[in-house]
Amino acid sequence: MNAINVLSALKTGWKMTKSHFIVSLGLVLAYFVVSMLFSLLPTTGVIGAICQLLVLAVTFIWSLGISRLTIEVVDGEDPRFGVFGEMMPRFGAFAWMMVIMLLLLYVPFFLILLVGSLISGVSIDATTMTNPQQIMDVMGDLGIYILLGFVSMLYLGLRLFFAPYIFVDRKAGAVESLKMSWTATHPLQGKILLFFLLSLVVYAIGGLCFIVGVFASMITLMYAQAALYRQAFPAGMQEPLIVEDTNVVVG
Repeated sequence: MNAINVLSALKTGWKMTKSHFIVSLGLVLAYFVVSMLFSLLPTTGVIGAICQLLVLAVTFIWSLGISRLTIEVVDGEDPRFGVFGEMMPRFGAFAWMMVIMLLLLYVPFFLILLVGSLISGVSIDATTMTNPQQIMDVMGDLGIYILLGFVSMLYLGLRLFFAPYIFVDRKAGAVESLKMSWTATHPLQGKILLFFLLSLVVYAIGGLCFIVGVFASMITLMYAQAALYRQAFPAGMQEPLIVEDTNVVVG
């Protein structure tokens, strides 16, 4: 029976960061450089749309590879750049899962705003969103609905937290990974929320230490997320896990 321990996951993340900082920093910097280069591409018209899709693809590739890499490191292996190439055959399914996740996160948010605008009689159009003063006015009128929208995003984010790791670790399909995460996180929402809150503290501490601290905090949380997943889904277990209270046991 494996209890979920947030502080233990953070400690593991820091331990892995100290052991593999240079390689991990190289991975993060490579991603930032590629992202910056893509940010220079056009953003309007057909070409702009294609460029934005490429940016999204790079983000998905990074998420796919880093999820696999961090799990391997938590399991005792050294970080390998090769995992990105090894995971590419599953990129299509992973991208599909990520699109579903984005829809699940953002559609309820915008639906809540739509309902709020109809109830409040607030009109939102392209012109409104380009005027800073009008944006502030809209935020004031729809404040409660914006808050509800963010709460819905937070809740869904908690429930889908493990999906990318399940996908790469258990070789599950896109929908299956989402369903397994939804089931596994039902009794763990408080623990994962605590992890999110402590992550903000870690980022803040990293920010106080300037550039090196920022990267160290990012890398620490990368490994800590994988460590939290591994607590919930111990390595080598082939059968689906049944979650009880704040523990994960084999059914």
